[in-house]
Amino acid sequence: MAEVPTFGERAIEIIPIHFDVPEHYLPLKTFIETAAQAEAIIAAFNEHLFDGALAYQILVLPPEIGSFKTRLAVAATACGLLWGALESDIGAGFVKGLTGFPPDHWAEVAGHQMAEWIGDAMAPTPAIQERMECQTGALIVSEATKSFLQKDISELNKIGIRPRQFREEFEARNKFYEACSADRNVKGIGFSDSNEFPIKRSDFGRLHVALPPKEKVLEEVPWHVATDTVTVTSPNWERGDQQRQWKGRDSSGHDRLFRIEDEDFWRLVAHQSLKPHIFDTMKVQWAFHSEGGRVKDTRVLRVLAYNESTLATPLDRNALDAILGRHNDLGDRSGGSESDLFGRLS
Repeated sequence: MAEVPTFGERAIEIIPIHFDVPEHYLPLKTFIETAAQAEAIIAAFNEHLFDGALAYQILVLPPEIGSFKTRLAVAATACGLLWGALESDIGAGFVKGLTGFPPDHWAEVAGHQMAEWIGDAMAPTPAIQERMECQTGALIVSEATKSFLQKDISELNKIGIRPRQFREEFEARNKFYEACSADRNVKGIGFSDSNEFPIKRSDFGRLHVALPPKEKVLEEVPWHVATDTVTVTSPNWERGDQQRQWKGRDSSGHDRLFRIEDEDFWRLVAHQSLKPHIFDTMKVQWAFHSEGGRVKDTRVLRVLAYNESTLATPLDRNALDAILGRHNDLGDRSGGSESDLFGRLS
């Protein structure tokens, strides 16, 4: 088993992109374009497979002597509702179809990779569990990306990965092989540390597929607005962090990922005027989209209360109209009734 590098508390998985070139160098344009398109595929798979739950950075690691190998690393920092997406029939099916193994297999591999880091721990602590989930997510998205870059369109069609539904991934793959084809010195591509290049130059055209026209959005999707009480299970006090969201449990017991856009709240944070607990409770006014009964894109517009402190009153309809445009007001959901938010949106 290859050694897994670690960078602080981030779980790391490497994607080697090995170029078969006569000299041990590559034009900057080819390097940048192929790395950028690999990153685009990773981002698209994070949305399609995990509903965007994996927070990560793409790192470039030093090349190895004697070859030209781009070594990209998926460095996961948080995994949000990762397992909820993987445990669905669709998510598990895509993972098995792309990588050849179900999510449980990759969780086991991640456990072996992290054995030294876990050490003699008798039971999984929350930190170990979080790190395990992040390592599994980084591993799956890396394996899915490598497989997608190599599979023929007929193989992908069989597992339900088609250009219309996965347009972003196919568009990035097309650009990846266009960059390889434009560099006449690139004779082949491999996605492992070995000196094997299964994708020959003659395959670049075969792996480039025709894309359907982009679908036009006929109608703006309305925002839903509600007031609810949230128990925060994983805060993020770095306001500028665009990768990792806040995580909490709403009054109906559902896990939610969200961003806080309330300027007054962040001003209080900057002045250290809040009193955080181990598990904080917030009453919020938030807006979100729903798709197929799933809540997504949650934005906290106003933090109404934080633990024992009342902070603000809800935004009125005029303010909501100015921020969101068309929206539906679902009222106060903090009671967590049986006919909860998710039931109403199903």
